[in-house]
Amino acid sequence: MIDTIDQRIIRRLQQNFPLTAAPYQQLANEIGISETELLERLEKMKTCGVLRKMGAVLQHRNAGFQGNALCCWQAPEERVPEVAAQMSASPSVSHVYLRQPHPKWPYNLYTVFHSHNRAQCQALIQEMAQRIDLSNYQILFSRKNWKRSQLILLKEH
Repeated sequence: MIDTIDQRIIRRLQQNFPLTAAPYQQLANEIGISETELLERLEKMKTCGVLRKMGAVLQHRNAGFQGNALCCWQAPEERVPEVAAQMSASPSVSHVYLRQPHPKWPYNLYTVFHSHNRAQCQALIQEMAQRIDLSNYQILFSRKNWKRSQLILLKEH
């Protein structure tokens, strides 16, 4: 299914994306194929489910966001779709995750908030709690900026 050219494409896409007027042409040149072939191969990998998505990774601290927190919410199961939609609509929220709660950790909905400082982040979370009418939550502030790399999700075989 994946040949050596596909492997080269995937490896190259895991590096910095070229910021040029013709990024796919530059990528194709680096890989040693035509732009048309590159685009066709990307479409084929996406269609057959090998490549799920490509996306940017924001270095939030470098962008000026020093108040960053994972907020863990205990949301009633029947309210999850409505609450998650409100959360994901917030410009301060970058991620919304649904996870199975644990007897020692009852939280099932997770959001990542970004703001310029901790106080602002706490205020944003409190506003969200009031808006969605949830009071059982925990705020976990990040202490360290872990290394991030660009992400390409591949379907497991």
